[in-house]
Amino acid sequence: MLLAEQTHQPSAVVVARESDPVDEAFFCAREIKRLHSERPGGHLSDFAIVLRSTTALGAPFEEALRALGIPYEVRGWGATARNEVVRFLIGYLESLRHPDDDDAFESSLASSLGGIGPRTVSRLRAHASQRARPLKRVVNRVMYALANRNLQRYPLPEGWSPPGEARPEPDFMPFLSEDELERIHRAVLARERLQERARRLPLASLAYSVLIEDGAAGKLLDLDLAPDHRTEALGDLRAAIEGLESIEIVHERLNGSKPLLADITGSLESLLAAAADDTDAASGRLDAVQVMTVHQAKGLEFEVVFCSGFAHGLFPLAARPHPLLDAEDRAWLEQYRVGFMPSWPSDPDGHIAEEARLAYVALTRARRRLYVTYADTYLRQAGRSVFLEMAEPEADSRELTRASSRLTPADVLLAREAEVLLAAHPVAVNQSALARAGALGLDVGFLTDPVSGEPFEPYGEGRNPASVEIDHFSPTTLNDYLKCPRLYWYNHHPGLVEEPRSVAMARGGFLHEVLQDFHEHEAEWRPLDAEQQRQWLEDALQRYLGAYLSRMEGVLDRKREERQVRTLLSNYIRSLTGLQHIRRVGTLATEKRFHLQLDGVEVVGKIDRVNDVGDGEVEVVDYKTGSGKPMRFAYEMYFGPELHDVQLALYYLACKYGFDDEGKPLGFQPRFLSLWYPKDWVWGGMRQDIFSVGRPAGLKEYRERALSAEDLERSRAVVVTAIERIKGGHFEPAPREIPGTCVTRFGSCPHAAICSYGGAPPE
Repeated sequence: MLLAEQTHQPSAVVVARESDPVDEAFFCAREIKRLHSERPGGHLSDFAIVLRSTTALGAPFEEALRALGIPYEVRGWGATARNEVVRFLIGYLESLRHPDDDDAFESSLASSLGGIGPRTVSRLRAHASQRARPLKRVVNRVMYALANRNLQRYPLPEGWSPPGEARPEPDFMPFLSEDELERIHRAVLARERLQERARRLPLASLAYSVLIEDGAAGKLLDLDLAPDHRTEALGDLRAAIEGLESIEIVHERLNGSKPLLADITGSLESLLAAAADDTDAASGRLDAVQVMTVHQAKGLEFEVVFCSGFAHGLFPLAARPHPLLDAEDRAWLEQYRVGFMPSWPSDPDGHIAEEARLAYVALTRARRRLYVTYADTYLRQAGRSVFLEMAEPEADSRELTRASSRLTPADVLLAREAEVLLAAHPVAVNQSALARAGALGLDVGFLTDPVSGEPFEPYGEGRNPASVEIDHFSPTTLNDYLKCPRLYWYNHHPGLVEEPRSVAMARGGFLHEVLQDFHEHEAEWRPLDAEQQRQWLEDALQRYLGAYLSRMEGVLDRKREERQVRTLLSNYIRSLTGLQHIRRVGTLATEKRFHLQLDGVEVVGKIDRVNDVGDGEVEVVDYKTGSGKPMRFAYEMYFGPELHDVQLALYYLACKYGFDDEGKPLGFQPRFLSLWYPKDWVWGGMRQDIFSVGRPAGLKEYRERALSAEDLERSRAVVVTAIERIKGGHFEPAPREIPGTCVTRFGSCPHAAICSYGGAPPE
């Protein structure tokens, strides 16, 4: 694709006014994307967004950058507050400060880093909701029920009255395992000890006690994290503790003693955030747009800087020079503490002068280009900062670029996007349009070229490649071709940028990792009874879950994803440790790689699992993270006359004729080819679609389908034909009405925008 050349030198300073902070943030994000695309090989870390406070102003900028797919890194408290351990610590302290708050109590117990855990808490919460009782009362009743069982094993916390006459145990207790009851007892004992310490330990010391007593520190150290991730997590935790210590210092200066938890007024998170905006510094770790406060930008320089929120009431800030002290506290310190030297300006003029120095710092961080942006309204009317009036920079001006009545092409499209759109509609490109395009700096030669604007890699006579050289095929690539030959071409030959991994894909990779661990350690749990097997597998899951969920962006994302993963794996575990529909002696292989020669072409893949079913035969298993399919649809998809998924067929051929990475024959004799769907909710466990080779197992028709020699030969023929057509260069669009193509309502092709087929079949 051709690039338009810039015909004028852009200004080094741009002043932009938008209507609200969301429009301001999206203006900045789009400018970053445009500038980065114009500098191939440039680094995103050359861009910085500098704010007076990342806590108060950062959210719209994070959303805008995320929406446009631009990597970013927030320095200071904005990043620290997302650390799982920091959130746990602040939440636990708040629950100790408000012991009668049911929500705070629940969150402190449910954290995956300590306490009881979300699954157990959900049982307790359900009982509390059904009986209309406070959650704490339900937990206390469990403690007394345990004491009645065995007071030596389950002693009550110090200060609790001894158990009286034994009452019937809560109806949910039989459903809690011994380990869950142990964790409830341990968590309540720790909480009561911490409640007592909160009455005598200073704030930071209490925080250390929470991390140690409730086990969060130990769990953090036990997590299987990469060294840089562990360093980052511990650094964020250290920053939070230092913030608590700074609150202690201020309180001690005022009152002569360090504060207890009860002495703190207002939200702990707000206090820490306010202090961190002015004091925390952090170094950038990623090649990503840097989002930081003015204080954190001191001494740093970037190629392009966006000084955003440069508005009245935000820069300069209203006269509140110290984040932890109000005016009365400051006046008392200045008047009565002998020899005390305040770290803040003692008069309004001094405060404005300090803010002006900060503004100068912000405006001088850019080496090449500076953007100064502001909005008409934030939480209240705002407008231009007085500092912007005083600076009077020679600058380009942008006004309300995202307002619907003021949109211009440059604010909506990159120059290259506009060129392609115009060239794709040659009827509209008249002399008037060409003159206007030239004035906008577009490439007029590109617009008048008769082949410009055609879809990427058009197909047809004289355009298809004569042949394709490829080292090997895989089940995934062949399935792409069966969906639509053009989809295969875009995915594997021009080398287009891959679509980002979806949450579903990341979840699938995680589930395969956990299930591989389950079955590689079968010797440890297989001899146990069903309940102990379930417990072993639950413990194994827990070892992986924390690191996986830490990749999620927000708290709601993590909770939603944890529910999904737990449901999937609970269904899997319940099926694995329950009644088996066919005989399964044990696992012979997991994630087994294979190499298969078909008519002189190599196919490479990986089998999820191979089960021993006795008599020298095996079951080949393919895990599916989607919803379960009825057997009729599964047969049509994998072996029917119109099949479009050759995965099981290739697994069958690989077992009989394939080799492993060392060149040794796999030597498996397939008896069953099975699809396992842990997500299915209808069956109360895990749906299994079982295809039997040879003699059937005699299961119901909705579970089993016997394959004929014709089915197996048909699937092999489909594979061979697809390979021959790929090698022959046949990539004409032929989408089928199945998920992932442009002619189905069940999701779209990722390349529909550039495919000459246009996403709709010809009439």
